[in-house]
Amino acid sequence: MGKRIKVGEQLPFFQYDTPYSEANSFRTLLEEQAPLVLVFMSNFGHPVTRTFVSRYSHSHHGRTGGGFAMVVRSDPAKLAPNVGPGTLPYPLLCDADGVLYDYLNIPVRSGFWRTCSLEAWRILKKARNRGYEVSMNAPQQMPLTLILDAKGRVLFCHYGTSLTDVPADCGAMQELLDELDLLEEGDETEEAAESAFARRPGRPAPLDEEEGDGYDDAEADAGFDLEEDGEDPDEDSEEPEEETEETDQYSPRLSQTFLRGILDDPYDD
Repeated sequence: MGKRIKVGEQLPFFQYDTPYSEANSFRTLLEEQAPLVLVFMSNFGHPVTRTFVSRYSHSHHGRTGGGFAMVVRSDPAKLAPNVGPGTLPYPLLCDADGVLYDYLNIPVRSGFWRTCSLEAWRILKKARNRGYEVSMNAPQQMPLTLILDAKGRVLFCHYGTSLTDVPADCGAMQELLDELDLLEEGDETEEAAESAFARRPGRPAPLDEEEGDGYDDAEADAGFDLEEDGEDPDEDSEEPEEETEETDQYSPRLSQTFLRGILDDPYDD
């Protein structure tokens, strides 16, 4: 396990795979798209990841400068039949073994109340009602947002405190990039950018234990069909059990999902 990266430090160059290409140069990606917003999330089949994949796709026109790429803990071979070079308007980096996640010490946490914001709770509840089986005590990969220059130097860094603690959309990314460009002092840039990130429209606050119910603990991570209608999303569900002990092990796998309508946000209110 590595250590958390900080503003001013440099992310090493590496090669990465996508569902449609192998051994791509991260150095080339930075040279072509810097300043690059790099968002790390869970596996591609996770409802929260799929929701933000859709939102970033639909809002990509709101980004007028810089670049964007997403990293997911999924096997590119499993995504390849459904995700081609023209499916998403941004690169999708696949790190099934979690090499980058370990190097950057992106945490994995267990326990519903330690990982979910109100928005994440709503996304997971709707996914459950559509047939996606979830376990509240399963370890969850937390997110990370970085902004890198052409040499891989970190201009901005935010380790997410909940599953949805990432930029709300590409418009929010652009605002963040604009504010970073306006400031010259390194320390002031980091502080102001953190403040700007916290103000982003739609960024959820952590969910308190008194704000709504959880979801059934008996269900495991299985899959869901995007085109099937489930139960009433407002139907009450059972209170979650207490969280289990946190684990350092995380076994990423792609949920068995149908990818028809991949750019539709099935969990958007």
